Amino acid sequence: MFKNLKKLSLVKIFKLQGRERQVIYAVVFALFIVLNLLVSGLSLRYDASFGKAYTLSDSTKKILRNLDDIVNIKFFASSDLPTRLIPLKADVTDLLSEYKKEGKNNVQLKVLDPKKDQSAATEAREAGVPELQFSQLERDKYAVTATYFGIVLSYSGKSEVLPQVTELESLEYNLTASIYKLVRKELVKIGMLGYEDSFDTTQDKIANLRKILSQQFDIENLNISSESTTKSIDASFKTVLVFDTNAKKYDDNELKLLKAYLEKKGKAIFFVDGVWVSESLTTSAADHSLFSLLKEYGIKIEKNLVLSTSAELVNFGDSQISLLLPYPFWIRTNNFNQKVSYLSNVYQLTYPWVSSLRLEKKKDIVAQASVKTSNRSWEQKDNFVLNPQTITPPQEKDFKEFIVGAESTKKNAGKII
Repeated sequence: MFKNLKKLSLVKIFKLQGRERQVIYAVVFALFIVLNLLVSGLSLRYDASFGKAYTLSDSTKKILRNLDDIVNIKFFASSDLPTRLIPLKADVTDLLSEYKKEGKNNVQLKVLDPKKDQSAATEAREAGVPELQFSQLERDKYAVTATYFGIVLSYSGKSEVLPQVTELESLEYNLTASIYKLVRKELVKIGMLGYEDSFDTTQDKIANLRKILSQQFDIENLNISSESTTKSIDASFKTVLVFDTNAKKYDDNELKLLKAYLEKKGKAIFFVDGVWVSESLTTSAADHSLFSLLKEYGIKIEKNLVLSTSAELVNFGDSQISLLLPYPFWIRTNNFNQKVSYLSNVYQLTYPWVSSLRLEKKKDIVAQASVKTSNRSWEQKDNFVLNPQTITPPQEKDFKEFIVGAESTKKNAGKII
């Protein structure tokens, strides 16, 4: 279960406008990976071996071997690349060659130079691959270079574009996800509970999440409250996202229908808190009514807040001076369960104001931790002090690991994260 991975306006209190996008996009990207793995079975990895040689993941190989038509891959890379991109071009070409090799006759690869081939330049622009601006030092002067460095994939009259492929670490994921989207017959349906649709994206706390997920999935808000005429969550929804909004209390009908969906082997990802934190940094007991449902699956949400020495840097300065210091309540961790495949391509997660979890043994339930904090973490209970200037320093005996992410599967029923 991932908790608190949502856009928080509290960042404004800590003058985090400059870091807000970085933090939020990181967690949204992590969630995007998790959802892909849950509903499609993808399990991608980055091979960081010497020389950056790539070995495609088993999931990528499976998709390529099962192609029933030709996937055309066109890599648009200018000949006048900045010096720092020349080795990257070779790495990208090597990876694409692995795709061609694995896909045999059903993968066609072309590397095109829009700077030397006008028709290639026209094709790149029409497909949505832009010219990128790069600056580099040449002869003691900074020079700006406009260059192409993107990929277009096409299949059966459809196409997907990777306009900029300068991030090698995520390239296999992006390529395979794009191919998977092209070849599947219909979009996977994802249901959402908690937040309503908003025409004003500035008021939508999960607007970025919706935007990213809609690129791969058919997203639908679910209304299953007691006032709704909906009598069930349709089994066509491969996964349901359940959000704790720090305000909503799920009613009996919502809990009943959610349980029924899970009993029919449904999957759900819960974003829930044990303690609610307001914009004025006051706390209250979470009142979302989801505690009992999760406990049935062997996951108990503690009513605490976890702190850690491994924390995000926060600007505690003012408009004149920047003072970046770690804020213990915004914990960072890469302590992942290696047996959980959907975290294999995630390098780090940030949890702002997170409560810990406790796993309980239950008949026909298999629960395991997926994410833990570092062993230099501690907790606050009952009396919460969130002001960074008045946080009581922990004693050595207070330090330990805490579970902050978990998954649970019920025999002959559903799975929750």
